[in-house]
Amino acid sequence: MRWTFGAKTEVLKRYEGYAYQVVFYLLQREEDALAAAQEVLLELYGCDEFYRAAPEEQQKRVKAAAMRHALKALGRRTAAGAKEPDRGE
Repeated sequence: MRWTFGAKTEVLKRYEGYAYQVVFYLLQREEDALAAAQEVLLELYGCDEFYRAAPEEQQKRVKAAAMRHALKALGRRTAAGAKEPDRGE
């Protein structure tokens, strides 16, 4: 089956919030989390295997991609010398 733009976006909409939740938990910064979540969705958009997978497998792939992109964002932030968020400690 060939997935159309509309069909792909409908599937991705189901996981948009979850992707953001994972990256925000790891990054604790809204701006970084928004960018990382967008990267997750763009990556998955181009992965045909993602759309053929069962929902449970799709969620696992979203989580894995979210963690990967959050770690990349954290690495960029660390390399740039950005201050870690104040957690009130």
